[in-house]
Amino acid sequence: MPYKSGESWEVDIDQGTNRLYLELDGYLESDAAGAAADATIEGAKKLDAGFDMINDLSNFQPSDEEAMKHIERGKKGIAKHDVAAVVRVTSESTTGQMQFDRAGEDEESYQLAMADSQEKAEKLLDKRREQA
Repeated sequence: MPYKSGESWEVDIDQGTNRLYLELDGYLESDAAGAAADATIEGAKKLDAGFDMINDLSNFQPSDEEAMKHIERGKKGIAKHDVAAVVRVTSESTTGQMQFDRAGEDEESYQLAMADSQEKAEKLLDKRREQA
């Protein structure tokens, strides 16, 4: 069951693995992007410093400028709460992926990787932990 969700987004946390999950689905209106950013930051606060995140953008579509400001705020929020690594499940929309990548990219002080499925993202993060 998701930690928090809206019509076009879902946030989940797994305290056992110290992992945050964010799924963005389709076109996000500004209100939905703001709610998703808020829930992401709230979820980050519930995890220990050094948590990992999987950001599923596989169905994300380009959104308006106001929505992208909220996405940037979400990126800043997870960085502030000591995220160690993020794996993005890449979007089918190249434009959507590029738009998401550009929003707040200078705030991304954490390790960042890309995967083409949630399963591969999990494996990347698990492997990273084993090597730590």
